[in-house]
Amino acid sequence: MEANNRKKIVTTLKENILNPKDFWIAQKQSTETHAQRITGFFLPLLGLAAVAVFLGEFFRSSHFYMGYAVLKAMREIVLFVLQYLLAVYFTNELIKTFKGEKNIEVVRKLVLFSMTPFLLVSILTGLFQFLYVLDIMGVYSFYIFWLGANELLELPKEKKDSYIIITILVNFFVFSFLSIILSKLLTAYF
Repeated sequence: MEANNRKKIVTTLKENILNPKDFWIAQKQSTETHAQRITGFFLPLLGLAAVAVFLGEFFRSSHFYMGYAVLKAMREIVLFVLQYLLAVYFTNELIKTFKGEKNIEVVRKLVLFSMTPFLLVSILTGLFQFLYVLDIMGVYSFYIFWLGANELLELPKEKKDSYIIITILVNFFVFSFLSIILSKLLTAYF
């Protein structure tokens, strides 16, 4: 990864986490394509999370068993990719239920950047598994989603808050379901 790409990722992370309101205003005018956001932001963070989970699991085991660490890293990748895809689908489909204008490009941006705290927490807890209590910090994603939805989505004012709450709950349950199922599959295999 080039130094420019790393700098851009760090800047995006900093703005997204520390100043989300201004971040979403800037994203509203952004001309970056979906592919650029995926390859320049999401995949590097996801790769870093997978490597962190691999290293954390590999060095935690008493026998340095690589097979389980690889499967755990793959589980992390599958979890976040499926979460992204399903969250985009449900977030976009729920818009028409609340009499809004569906816009897949805006929804992709909203879901992708609101997953940032979950990815950062996964990197931290993947490397240092004893810090799992910090998983609660991923809830900050909901706040980022709330601000982004208010800024980016075209919904009737009286239905916007209901839409955001329902969408957050749906995406939370999807993430929980995927996490449990993938963990059960992993433990069933090993």
